[in-house]
Amino acid sequence: MRFLHGLTLTGMATLCLCCADSKPASIAFTAPPPLIVSGKIIRLEASVANKKGEPIGGQAVTCTAAPADVVEVVSGGGLRCLKTGDATVTLAGGGLSTPVAVKCRIPTEVEVPQELQLVLGSAPAPLHARVLGEGGRELKDVPVQLSSSDESIVAVVGDKMKPVALGRARLRAAVEEIAGVTAVEVDERIVSEPLRLADGARRSFKLQPGDYLVSVDVQADFKAPQGVTVTWEGAACEGQPERQSHRVRCRVNEPATVTVANPKQFGLGAGMTGSLAIYRVPSQ
Repeated sequence: MRFLHGLTLTGMATLCLCCADSKPASIAFTAPPPLIVSGKIIRLEASVANKKGEPIGGQAVTCTAAPADVVEVVSGGGLRCLKTGDATVTLAGGGLSTPVAVKCRIPTEVEVPQELQLVLGSAPAPLHARVLGEGGRELKDVPVQLSSSDESIVAVVGDKMKPVALGRARLRAAVEEIAGVTAVEVDERIVSEPLRLADGARRSFKLQPGDYLVSVDVQADFKAPQGVTVTWEGAACEGQPERQSHRVRCRVNEPATVTVANPKQFGLGAGMTGSLAIYRVPSQ
């Protein structure tokens, strides 16, 4: 009785196996990344599947790639990008074939600004990193991964940088092992206003102890090689001669005054129009 019962179960198992769907309906595979940004081997696990998506045993899948100078097929079921370009990998098996689009973007450099200024209270800003490939060609569709050397000074918010506190940090923009690094200074804006100085006029600002950057840009009201001067009272900082653009840093140890002046030209002087900003900056 037990033998008959065992025989019956064996027969049922054989019947189920014979009823399994072994008709190829598709080629199932693990898709490659949307962009491949290195020459590392990317594995493509592929199998012939039935209409339920179940793998069918005994069915081999072959792999070919074109153009061959962009992508190569490696043993063990993988591919490797050889250079930047678009290619197609074709998977075949069980009388079926499936094309797989492959985008290779091989960077050689991540170009970033040498240095940046961020201002406290401003909105997160993009870094504007440029990913370059062979021959200096820009790879515009390749994203970069940002990281900050000090998140308490400059935080990374998605693909942007956010000023957090007065100070300096380094921002790294990377694609795999290829990276560019930029120095970022976070300043606090103390004064920011349009500047209008008639011939002989001046504007003065009182400053408390600290480190400052004074930025001035002006143009003469008529074509003239004239500009403005920057002088200090109460601080051991060098005065600046007449120019139309100034970027002056000064360490103020005691309350001091900075003055921007349009030197008097005795009837020949032009008025100056532009902008002025004063920032508190990190100590050198």
